Amino acid sequence: MSDQPRSARCEGTAPLAHHQDVQGTPYLELPDETAWPGTHPRRRWARSAVHVVAYDQFPARSALRALYEWDPLMNFVAAVLGLDRIHRYADPLGALNLAVMSEGDVLDWHFDQTDFVVSLAVQSSERGGHFENAANLRAPDDERYDDVAEVLDGTPEGGARVVVEPMTPGTLMIFAGRRSMHRVTPVGGPRARHVALFGYDSAEGTRSSELLQLIRYGRTA
Repeated sequence: MSDQPRSARCEGTAPLAHHQDVQGTPYLELPDETAWPGTHPRRRWARSAVHVVAYDQFPARSALRALYEWDPLMNFVAAVLGLDRIHRYADPLGALNLAVMSEGDVLDWHFDQTDFVVSLAVQSSERGGHFENAANLRAPDDERYDDVAEVLDGTPEGGARVVVEPMTPGTLMIFAGRRSMHRVTPVGGPRARHVALFGYDSAEGTRSSELLQLIRYGRTA
């Protein structure tokens, strides 16, 4: 399948996207200001601006929806991760997304609210839009706030943990979004960046918080 048909189909879906342009924290939550000092990673604010098409907005015959709901893909992802089984993200809005980033959009450092994300690059922006990833920065039993702060501060130690992942059209990438802090650098030029995001989790029934739903999709479900 050529890149042009994929891009054309995404262009047809993109007008449905909700545009978020907010200040957020890496943990996608409102911090408890009484629990953390002002410089703590949980109280760091940065801009995130992106257009997002939600799962329930994809037509029933959408190729991306069919791919996400295809069991062999889920089983393949589990095998790559070395797991016996994973589950589709149970969020009715966030399980499958099309992230559309236009000129000036940026998605700053954050952790996901699901264990794993498969990203499928569909269309690149003319400038910027680089995916930067600090893999496995956070452990199940250790938040490693000092290491997170080094990445947020851009120190040499933090920079050494960051890898720029290639996201040319057709790239399929699997990453541990809940443990790996990642961002998309500012997008420039008239051509939008399109990336499909497929969510999976180790636990059945995992969903986004209502706050994240409201910010990212403009509604809850």
